[in-house]
Amino acid sequence: MRRREIIAFTTFFLLTNCCCAQFTDAFSDGDFINQPSWTGDLSKFIVNSGKLKLQASAVSETAYLSTLSKAIHSTSWEFYLQMDFNSSSTNFSKIYLVSDQPDLHAALNGYFIKAGNTTDEVSLYRQNGTIETKVIDGLDGRLDLPAVMMKIKVIRNAVGAWQLFSDVGPSGQYSLEGTAIDNTFSSTSYFGIHCTYTSTRSDKFWFDDFSVTSTAIVDTTPPMIEAVTTLSQQQVNILFSEPVEQSSSQNTANFMMLNSGSPTSAILQSDQKTIRLNFSTSLTNGVTYSMLVSSVKDVAGNPMISKNVDILFLKEIPGKIKDIIFTEIFPDPSPQIGLPNAEFVEIYNRSQNPFNLSGWKLSDGSSTGVFPPQIILPGEYWIVTAATSMNLFTAFGKTIGLFNFPTLNNGGESITLKNPASQTMDSINYTIDWYRDVDKQEGGWTLELIDPNNPCGEKDNWVASENPKGGTPGKQNSVLANKPDLTSPTILSLFPESPTKLLVDFDEKLDPGSISLLNFSIYPSGTILKATFKDISLRSLELEVQRLITHQAYKLGVKNIRDCSGNMILPASFNFGLVEKADSLDVVVNEILFNPRSGGVDFVEVYNSSAKFINLKNWKIGNYENKIPTNTTNLFSKNQLLPPNGFAVFTSDPPAVRFQYPQSPEQNIFKTPMPGFSDDVGSVVILDEEGKIMDELGYSKEWHSEFIKSDEGVSLERIGVHGPTNDRSNWTSASSIAGYATPGFANSQNRIGNEVEEGEVIVLPEIFSPGTPDNDFVQIQYRFNQGGWVANVKVFDQQAHLLKTIASNEILSPEGFFRWDGEREDGTKARIGYYAIWFEVFNSSGTVKTFRKRVIVSSR
Repeated sequence: MRRREIIAFTTFFLLTNCCCAQFTDAFSDGDFINQPSWTGDLSKFIVNSGKLKLQASAVSETAYLSTLSKAIHSTSWEFYLQMDFNSSSTNFSKIYLVSDQPDLHAALNGYFIKAGNTTDEVSLYRQNGTIETKVIDGLDGRLDLPAVMMKIKVIRNAVGAWQLFSDVGPSGQYSLEGTAIDNTFSSTSYFGIHCTYTSTRSDKFWFDDFSVTSTAIVDTTPPMIEAVTTLSQQQVNILFSEPVEQSSSQNTANFMMLNSGSPTSAILQSDQKTIRLNFSTSLTNGVTYSMLVSSVKDVAGNPMISKNVDILFLKEIPGKIKDIIFTEIFPDPSPQIGLPNAEFVEIYNRSQNPFNLSGWKLSDGSSTGVFPPQIILPGEYWIVTAATSMNLFTAFGKTIGLFNFPTLNNGGESITLKNPASQTMDSINYTIDWYRDVDKQEGGWTLELIDPNNPCGEKDNWVASENPKGGTPGKQNSVLANKPDLTSPTILSLFPESPTKLLVDFDEKLDPGSISLLNFSIYPSGTILKATFKDISLRSLELEVQRLITHQAYKLGVKNIRDCSGNMILPASFNFGLVEKADSLDVVVNEILFNPRSGGVDFVEVYNSSAKFINLKNWKIGNYENKIPTNTTNLFSKNQLLPPNGFAVFTSDPPAVRFQYPQSPEQNIFKTPMPGFSDDVGSVVILDEEGKIMDELGYSKEWHSEFIKSDEGVSLERIGVHGPTNDRSNWTSASSIAGYATPGFANSQNRIGNEVEEGEVIVLPEIFSPGTPDNDFVQIQYRFNQGGWVANVKVFDQQAHLLKTIASNEILSPEGFFRWDGEREDGTKARIGYYAIWFEVFNSSGTVKTFRKRVIVSSR
């Protein structure tokens, strides 16, 4: 607005608003206690030379005075201000034109002029509580003077247009600092002054010639309902925007509850703005009622505009875990079967109480969606989805849309539902296996909870929906059935996190009341000091123990632990030890299936041949080409203990392995990304967390027994764990009796447990049958206290005829084995009968040792 237009607007404003005095005070009577009466820090002010002056102690402080004032609409404020200093951030004035509180030190709602501060300006501010917001920004440097004497004038019209003027000198001519429109506050009770000063400025503030004038305003505005508050199941308060007259406000016919009639009484409260309604029938907890309010008039006789208002009585009972639960999950909407192409979860109130979901949180750990206000009644199902997808589901049932709705991983993840106090109401850690249907897990179908009354059921209590549309969002599940938890909890894993802390993971949630130190024991010589849950899942326990030592095998005993359904754990024990660093060949490749049957998958089994407890976290599996690991993938991102003589099987599909080889122990088979394995010739390498090669195998299909018709679905098994990995004679086909593979347990062709005494030679088995699967060779094992021995190994018949030379002047390692499959020198098979193994060794010192062992060739 140009200056000429501003002056014209100001002149018009002043001429068209007939003013009447609200209050004036020039302090000519030498008094600021009467006419008008000021309150506040009275001891810090005096009247001196006809002016109000700050006369406070020489300390850094603040001081204020306030007086009654109702002027705000069509009002002009004018006053004189003098500050005998150059203002700063610690020395400035506030003149409160509008305030709802007399105490100007306290939080309040109003408007004030700030004169001074670091920018040496005169500006208009709005104050909400303790928050100050600049409304008109005056000219910087206006008060940049050694001392300030000025007049200030502020005008506000009936529609909230503000003008701020200043006259430094004073010169008799006001300058416009700025204009603004602000209607945040429309009423006031007080006018006042506020000084902020340091010790050297405690007597340098002067005020005079206060003049506040306002034009009377005719009330033509109808009253409006500002708030509806439910006090109890039979009392409701309705608050209006202004005082209302008694007759219409207490007429019960003006308050009509739809389908329920009028209240028994309506009573106007002392503030003249609140009406209390009393009902003879109690409101149902959590149910929203609609009431038509009409014909209520304000004190000026203006009738309200009829309005429907919602009335809700909600008495929230403190929630318990599993009061609200997940009952359906839709992580993979594609391909579409019959549901919208959007993810959702379904929640269900299985309690007898309503809950307001406002502030509740749905999270997958990385993203968190916060619920808006919404009542969920007992027995109600609600669909929860992204805010952008909300309209897609409203036809299916009651729907809540969340901003930042977590993305549900198709393969599974953990999701939690927490109330505003961060108490977990429900949590699940679903996986794709929960579908139990290889077709439905590909997408378009939901996972449904089978039994909502089984609060502990997890994997066994979920399955793919049977509804033809692919799911049942917003209503009872298609698979609803009684499926109580009747199984005992079991230990999944135990890991020593330190010499004084053990982490024990269970397969289901536990009853916290069953956790007692008396229910745990450590052998040998261990003491449990403390047992606490690691997190809210109630499936992981941290045991604080007396310091353990390395190179020692321990056993943890557990008894009398209950799951959250009350099932008692079967007394069990678990072997463990402190983790030690693995060396090469401590963990060896022990079995490999590279040509699976139809519907099957590859797998690799490793075996801990050492006496160490080894952590497989961040170990890798891959191929081994040109002596370089390739196609490596991470096996475990979390701690995974492999005990001495322990087995671990790695595969992309554990259920497929267990289906084709049902004797395999589930706890030893792990789902991991796998490199490719050729059906003919290939390789596998195992690397530790630092990338060091633990073991590597280059295999060939030719290593299979010549007696199997097809190697499809037949694994290659290592014969001796201490024999060379890449020695073809140390590998053979898994036994048909064992089902052609032994994933996760001892190999059918293995010699584990038949240790050779030092300085000895043994033959295993003593009886074999060449040409018979599973028993078609013998192993001649040896063990000496040092290497460097040279061996000659031969087979003789009962007439001492040489049948076969197995080794001739071969340099031995300290331990190992030779293999004889019953073949003679000419390539024919030995006849049935007794034979002698002649095993001679000698060294550079001339020492000679001879061993003679019997072996029997039998018929099939």
